[in-house]
Amino acid sequence: MMIGILYNPHITQACPLAGKIAAWIEQHGRRAQVCAVDNGPSTLRWQETNLVVTLGGDGSILRAARAAALHQAPILGINLGRVGFLTEAEPETWRQVLSRALAGDYWVEERMMLRVTASRAGKALAQAEALNDVVVGRGARARVVHLRAEVDGGHLATYIADGLIVATPTGSTAYALAAGGPVLPPQLRNILLIPVAPHLSMERPIVLSEGVTVRIGVAGGRPAVLTVDGEIQAELTSGDEIIVQTSPHVARFARVQEQTYFYKTLVARLVPRNQIPISKSPTSNQESKK
Repeated sequence: MMIGILYNPHITQACPLAGKIAAWIEQHGRRAQVCAVDNGPSTLRWQETNLVVTLGGDGSILRAARAAALHQAPILGINLGRVGFLTEAEPETWRQVLSRALAGDYWVEERMMLRVTASRAGKALAQAEALNDVVVGRGARARVVHLRAEVDGGHLATYIADGLIVATPTGSTAYALAAGGPVLPPQLRNILLIPVAPHLSMERPIVLSEGVTVRIGVAGGRPAVLTVDGEIQAELTSGDEIIVQTSPHVARFARVQEQTYFYKTLVARLVPRNQIPISKSPTSNQESKK
């Protein structure tokens, strides 16, 4: 059994911790390979890898998941980021969590992914897999984009907005949530369609079934940008088309928490972390004593 360790090189503690975890894994009779998440997916020996450990935040997991899905390797995330919706362990609990994982005491959670293809005049511009979302939005210019959306070949709406998000249930707690979309539990297999700051066009999010094909056409002479899980894939011009469908691949996560963990994590992660407690004034304290 070999454990792949992908760390975020932009987080100071990630590289030293990766080395410490690798040494610990080898002390327990397993092999480990350490790579930076920037180039790790292309250098990791996937055919030998039984488990992938990521050190970083959700962004590191998103990058690792797109590669791991092709090899059906489960991911176990250790949270060194700010939110960590997808992670399984904290820096102070990794030994306990990895001990259970090495003993086989975990379950595998599968999450749907999306496949997106962008084309111009019938020629492919880009193709990618997404765990969170596909976004067609405005670029550097602060001007709305005109996006014509179809579902299974039928016209749905022409959005005049900052952008249009096509998200998975996993992505429902990311950009889609900030744009006013609903939260979907990860075991569902639905596609979310959510406009960003729409102007004089349909503003409600729509929940679609997993088998649909969403086609988005760039219109109105306005340029746009295609991003997949937050990474720019292509600069778009009027007439370009984007097709989004459910991917044949799924992301797999090694979990040691109970299978209802999502709701506890949701509440914990969404509570503001930087609230300043409101102290009572001397007057209010005196009034409360009366």
